[in-house]
Amino acid sequence: MSGNPSSHPPPRLALAYAEMLVRRPGTVMLVLLLLLGISVWGTSKLTINSNQLDLISQDLQEVKDVKRVIDMVGGSGFFMVALRGDDEATIKKVADDLAVMVGNDKEHARSVTYKIPVEFVQNNMVLFVKTEDLAEGKRRIMAFLKDQIRRANPFYIEIKKTEPVKLDLQDLVDKYSSVGNKSIADDYYISPDRKMVMLLIKPMWDTNQIGQTKQYVDKLRVDLEQYSKSNAAGVQLVEDYYKMGDKKTVAYGFTGSYKTAVDDSYAIEESLQPVTIIALVAIFAITIAFFRKWAPTLIVVSGTVAGTLYTLGFTYATLGELNMITSILGGILMGFGIDYGIHFIFRTRLELGAGKPYDVAIRDAVINAGRPALVSAVVVAGSFYVLMVSEFKGFSQFGFLAGTGTLMLGFTLFSWCPAMLALAGRRNPELPQKLIGVMKPPPTNNASGKELRIPRPGLVLAVGCVIVAVVCGAAIPWKSGEPPADAGFFARLPYGVRFNYNTRALMPANQPSVVLQDEINARFKIASDPLAIYTKDLAETEALYKELTADPKKRPAISQVMSLFTFVPPEGISQANAKILEEWQEELKEIDVKALPPETQEKAALFFKMLEARPFDVHNVPEIYASQFRHLPTTSPENHGYLTFIYPSVDLWDGKQMLQFADQTRSIKGMVTPGKFTQGGPTGAPVEKEFRAAGATQLYASLARMVLKDAKLTVILTALWILVMHFADFRNAKLALASVIPLTVGLAMMMGFMALFDLRLNFMNIIILPILLGFGVSHGLYLLHRFLEGTSPLVALRSVGAAVVSSTLTAVAGFAALLVAGHNGLRSMGIVACIGLITTLLVSFTVLAAVMQLMHDKRQKDAGRSSEGGSASGGDTSSTRAA
Repeated sequence: MSGNPSSHPPPRLALAYAEMLVRRPGTVMLVLLLLLGISVWGTSKLTINSNQLDLISQDLQEVKDVKRVIDMVGGSGFFMVALRGDDEATIKKVADDLAVMVGNDKEHARSVTYKIPVEFVQNNMVLFVKTEDLAEGKRRIMAFLKDQIRRANPFYIEIKKTEPVKLDLQDLVDKYSSVGNKSIADDYYISPDRKMVMLLIKPMWDTNQIGQTKQYVDKLRVDLEQYSKSNAAGVQLVEDYYKMGDKKTVAYGFTGSYKTAVDDSYAIEESLQPVTIIALVAIFAITIAFFRKWAPTLIVVSGTVAGTLYTLGFTYATLGELNMITSILGGILMGFGIDYGIHFIFRTRLELGAGKPYDVAIRDAVINAGRPALVSAVVVAGSFYVLMVSEFKGFSQFGFLAGTGTLMLGFTLFSWCPAMLALAGRRNPELPQKLIGVMKPPPTNNASGKELRIPRPGLVLAVGCVIVAVVCGAAIPWKSGEPPADAGFFARLPYGVRFNYNTRALMPANQPSVVLQDEINARFKIASDPLAIYTKDLAETEALYKELTADPKKRPAISQVMSLFTFVPPEGISQANAKILEEWQEELKEIDVKALPPETQEKAALFFKMLEARPFDVHNVPEIYASQFRHLPTTSPENHGYLTFIYPSVDLWDGKQMLQFADQTRSIKGMVTPGKFTQGGPTGAPVEKEFRAAGATQLYASLARMVLKDAKLTVILTALWILVMHFADFRNAKLALASVIPLTVGLAMMMGFMALFDLRLNFMNIIILPILLGFGVSHGLYLLHRFLEGTSPLVALRSVGAAVVSSTLTAVAGFAALLVAGHNGLRSMGIVACIGLITTLLVSFTVLAAVMQLMHDKRQKDAGRSSEGGSASGGDTSSTRAA
C-alpha cells in the first residue's frame, strides 16, 4: 500500500479516486453541496407514520383479524376517561354532562358508553341463578313473609316472646349482583365503592393511529378545562392520577389502549430530544479532546451531518416516510458515521507528520485509511441489512435505511473531509497542517536501538483469557428458571444472563395512564381492554360462548367472557326456575300484600314483577345490549356478524403471561349447529368450527415472538457475514479470526457483565446485539490493517489507537446519552450498548494486542529463517510479505 515501500501498490480505482479528490476538490464539493440541497428538501418533506399496524406484515392472520374487528366496531379498544370523587352524585352529574359533550363531537367520537339500563337484567336475573339458589331464596322469603303477615295481624298474640324472622339474602345478592363485572344495581359504570365512574369512548380511528389520538387528548383537555369554567354546578375538573375529588372537585384521567399506546410512543420521542443534544455535545467534546483543535471537529461533524441528511433524503425518495422505529435513525447514524471522519483525519495527521506535502498526505490517507474504512462500512452496512429478514417492518426498514446510510456516510466523509482539506491546501499549502495538526510517526525502536514491543505478550494473553473466561462464564445459565426475588449476588449468579419478559419494565416509571389502568383493574376487578372473537351468525356465537364458559379451568388466563348470550338464560336452568316461579306465584296468591308492613309493601311490586319472568331466547334480548356485540351499519358485508369479548385474568404487561393469554385464545374450537337460530331451524348435525381472538394482545404476542426469533437469526447471519467479509479482506483464516477477537470476546464479556450486575436482555435492547456486532468490526480492522503495513503491534496501536478510542468513545457518548432518557427501554439499550462498546475496546488493546505481538514475533522469526536460507543458497531476500 502507499506509504510503505514493501506493501503492494494500491488498487487503481482507489488511487484514481484519491487523485480526483486532491486535483478537483472544488468540483467534488460542488457536487456534494448540490446533493445536500436536494437532500435537505427531501428531508423537509419527510413525515412520521405513527400507525403501528402498518409496521406488521398485512398478510399475518392476526392483522387481518384486527382489521375485521376495526371494521365491525370502529377500533380494537377504548379511550377511557375515569372520573374520581368522594361524592357519587357529583361524579354522576359530571359523567352525564361529559357524555353529551363527547357524543356531540361526531368528528372524533364514534360512541361513548358510561351507563346501560339494568332494569331488564334485574327483572330477569331469577332465570340465570342456579335452581338450588332460587329454591333457597324462595324458602327464606316465604318464611319472612309469613312471619311478617302473622305479626301484622291485630289479633296476633305471642305467648312466648320470639325474634322476628330476619330476611338475609346478601350472600345470594352478592353472588348474582353483576353480569360479568358490571353491577346490575346501577345503570352507571361505577365502581363498587361508588367513587369512580368510567366513560368508554370509541374514537373514529384505531389505537395504532397514534398521532390522531394525541390530537384528541389535547382537544379533550381543552374541552374539559372549558367545562370546568362554565358548568352551572361550579364543579372543578382536575387532571390527576393519584388524588380523589370531593363535592366541588372531580379528578379525571385518561387511559385505555389508545392512551397507553400514545404515552409509550411519545415517551420515546420526548426522551430522544434531550438525548440528541447531550450526545452531540459529548461527541463535540470528545473529538475536540482527541484532536486538540476546533477545525478537524467541525470538518468531521459537518461531513457527518451532511451524510445523515443524504440518508434522510434517500429515505424520502425510497420509502417516502419514517416510522416510530426509523425516526431515531439520524441520531444512531451520526454516532456511528463520525467514525470514518475521525480515522481519516488521524491518518492524514500521521501522513503529514511523515513530512509529505498536503496533497500527497491527503491522497495517501484516503488510500491507507480507506481500505479498512471501506471494509468496515460494508460489514457494518451488511449487519444492518441483515435486519431486513425481519417480518416486522419497523426493523426491516430500519435495517435497509441504516445499512444504506452507513455506506453513504463512509463515502461522504471520505469525500467531504479530503475535499475540504484539499481546498484549504490550494489556498495555502501550509493551511491543512495548521487546521488539523500533525502527528509524528511513532518510533519503532527505543533509545538502545531495540524494537519497541508489547512486553510479555504470552502472559498478557494468558491473564486476559482467564479474565475473559471468568466474566463470560457468568453469562452462562448454569441453573434454569428464575432466582428467588431476594436472592443475593452469589445465589443469583448461577442463573446467568436472563431475559426480562415484563414489558412494564420498559416503560417510564409511574406512567400516569398505566397507574390509572391498574387502579381501574383493582376497583372494577376487570382489565380495561378485552380481546374480541368474530362469529358470523348466532349459531357460531352460541357455540363459542358455550365452549368458553363450559370449563373455566381449561383456559385459566381468561377471567370473563361477555357475549350476546351472556344476556340469555341457560335453557335448562331457565326452564327449571320458571317452574319454581309459577309455583311461587300460586303460593303468594294467599298472601295479601296490604297486610304487610309499609316498608315491605314498597318492595313487593318489584318482587312480584320478577316472579313473572319467563324463559326467552336470543331474539328477545333488548337492542341496547345486543348492539354492543353486533357490527356497525357501516361494516363491509363480508365482516357482518357478532363479537364475543374476553378479558384476561393475568397481567398483560408481563410478556410470559401475555403470551400465555394469547396462546389460550388464538385458536378456540366449538361445535356449531348450522341454522339453529334461523326460521327453518337446524339444517344439519353439529360441526367443529375454529374461532380466533383478535386485538392488541395478539398483535403484541406475535411481535414479541418476531423480535425473539429475529434477534437470534440476525445475530447468526451477522456473525456469518462478518466472518466471510473478513476472510475476503485478509485472504487468511488466522488473520480473519484475529480481527474478530475484539468483537466476539467483547460481546461475550458484555453478557457476562450483564449477569454480574443483574442487567437483563429485553424486547428493546436485544436488537442492539447485531448492531454492536457490526460496529465492533472496526476495532480489529483498523489495528490489523495498520499492523499489516509492516509495523510492529505497538506502532500500530500508537498510530491508529487514538482514532479507535476516539471513534469508540463518540459511539459510547451517543448511547450513554440514552441513560438520561425517561423511557426505561431506551435506557436499557444505552446500558447494553455502552458495556458492549467498552468491553470490545478493552479486548482490542489487551487480547488482540497480545495476539498481534505473538504474530509479529513469528513473522520476524520466519523472515529471519527465510533470510538465512536465502543467503545460503544465494537467493533474493530483498522483499518479504507483511502478513
